[in-house]
Amino acid sequence: MQLGQLKRGFIKAIIVLVPSYITAYLTGQMIYVVPMLAASGFIAAAVFNDNFERRVEEDSYRKEEGDSGSE
Repeated sequence: MQLGQLKRGFIKAIIVLVPSYITAYLTGQMIYVVPMLAASGFIAAAVFNDNFERRVEEDSYRKEEGDSGSE
């Protein structure tokens, strides 16, 4: 794991945990913390633009010739 990835992970954790703890402390009720976790999770995921190239093998989706699926 690279240091940059670890740093980004900590930043995402801070974005999620700080608002959740503040909400829990100020309200004292768990019902407000769970939606805050979800919302801040979306924000943390959107902070860094992590584009991954997805590779799909086309052959794996085609049936073999002569393979009818029944024996």
